[in-house]
Amino acid sequence: MPRKYLAAQSTPESAPDGLQAAKSRRTQDAIINAVIELITEGGYVAASSTRIARRAGVSWGAVQHHFGGKDEILQAVLSRSHDTFNTRMAAPGFSRGSLETRVSRFIDAAWEHYQGAEYTATLEILLARRAATAQRGPVIDLKQHSHLALWRSIYPELKLSDAHLQETIYTVHCLLTGLLVETVLEQGAFEPARYLKRLKRLVSGMLTE
Repeated sequence: MPRKYLAAQSTPESAPDGLQAAKSRRTQDAIINAVIELITEGGYVAASSTRIARRAGVSWGAVQHHFGGKDEILQAVLSRSHDTFNTRMAAPGFSRGSLETRVSRFIDAAWEHYQGAEYTATLEILLARRAATAQRGPVIDLKQHSHLALWRSIYPELKLSDAHLQETIYTVHCLLTGLLVETVLEQGAFEPARYLKRLKRLVSGMLTE
């Protein structure tokens, strides 16, 4: 069963507006979770409008009311995955310890995220969009300010240029995505542990060049 990720937000529910807002969030979460589950189970094509509404337990009209359309729902999945990753990695523990310890901890947590249902769905969505629009250029923009800020908060002692740090971030992304693809293609036969160790050494070296 794919993992579900429910938005952890709190709003006073004693007032009618608070109750309505909470209900809306629950419905939006159910819709986003439905998309993630469908894509994880059957690929991008499985997330049809009818199936999304059925899995979420709402009408398509309700889905449109909350998101506007399928493109907006898919964008919400991408945003959820991005926010989940950044929130997790912003925890104080990731900025403690030696450089090697922080790199190891970061890579392990990042790999866990990449194997999760949210990132799997994200990858399927981005690849499908690329094929549909003949888009050129990076599938994921890893030059966003939030990525640089996250890494600088974990390794504040490093005085690397943005370009150097972006190269490191992109290296991690490419290798983890590659490992994910191999674990899917060679289910049960591919062991990523030794490659993760190599990646940790590579990143530690890139950060201290």
